[in-house]
Amino acid sequence: MRCAVIDLGSNSIRLLVADVLNGSVVPVHRELATTRLGRGVIQNQRLDEKSMSDTLSVLTYFQNKAKSLQSERTLAFGTSALREAKNSNDFLNSAKRIGLNIKILSGQEEALLSFLGAKSGIKQHGMALVIDIGGNSTELIVGESNIEKSESLPIGAVRWTQRYFKSDPPNFDDVVEAHSAISRLLGGFAGYFNQFQINNAITTIGVGGTLTTLSAMAQELEIYDIKKVHGYVLNKRIADDIFSKLLSMTADERCKLKGLQPQRADIITAGVLIVRTIMEDLHINQIITSETDIMEGYLLKSVSF
Repeated sequence: MRCAVIDLGSNSIRLLVADVLNGSVVPVHRELATTRLGRGVIQNQRLDEKSMSDTLSVLTYFQNKAKSLQSERTLAFGTSALREAKNSNDFLNSAKRIGLNIKILSGQEEALLSFLGAKSGIKQHGMALVIDIGGNSTELIVGESNIEKSESLPIGAVRWTQRYFKSDPPNFDDVVEAHSAISRLLGGFAGYFNQFQINNAITTIGVGGTLTTLSAMAQELEIYDIKKVHGYVLNKRIADDIFSKLLSMTADERCKLKGLQPQRADIITAGVLIVRTIMEDLHINQIITSETDIMEGYLLKSVSF
C-alpha cells in the first residue's frame, strides 16, 4: 500500500511517500520545508500567523505531491509545537479545511515512534538508546524489542537558540548557561541510563535534523546524500571539533560550511551543544545516524498490513 505521512515539526515540515509492505517501509519520495512552526510557541505559547500561513501552504503542496505519486492515504501528525501552543485548534481547523486531519502526538507517543522508526532502519540487534533532537523537544528512548524507559524533554535547537543565544556568535556566559540548563533537564534520565548501561551493551542511534546535519558536516558533504548520512558513525571528538569551530562563527560564515543547509545556520550551534551535552552526560562516545525516524515509525503503527 502506498501512503504518505507529513511530520509537522517545530522547525521543519517533512513529507514521506512510501510503500508499506509486510511490516517494512520502502521510501518513494522525501521532501522538507522549513517553516518554523514552533517559533512563536517558545516566546508566548502561541503559533504566530506567518508560521501558520507558511505551514498551511506547504501542507497544500505536500498533499498535491502525494496525490501525484499515487498515494492512497495521507496521514499527518504534529509534535511539541502543536502540543504546547494555546491556539493549536485554530491551526488544526485550518488544516481540516484543506482536507487534512492532524494528530497531535504526546511526548511518549513521539518517543515510541522515533524508536520504532530508528530501529527499523538501522537493523540493529540488542539494546539501543535512540536520541531524537528536534526544534523544540528531545526524546530519549532505551529498549530492545520493548521500551525500558523513555523521556521527552523540552530541549531543542530552535528553543535553545531563542532562549539562550542572544548574540551571534553566542557569548561565553550564554553558552555556559545553555549547557547547564540541558544538564539539569537531562539529570534524571542520565542517572538512570548511566546505571543501566553498567550491565548492558547499548548501541546509540540518533535521528532528527540536528544529528543528520552534524553527520553531513562531519563528512563535509557538498551535496546532502542520504546514503552517506544513514548509518554514519558520529564520534564525540568530531562533534567537539565542529562545535569549537561554530562558536566563533556568525550565521553568514556558518552558511558556507560544507554539509550545513543555510536554513539551519542560525540554530545549528545550539543543536550541536545539545548533542555534545547528551554525549557527555550519558558517557556516549559515538552515535549511529539514522535517516529513518518517527515518520517510518508512524507509518508502521498506522497502516494495517
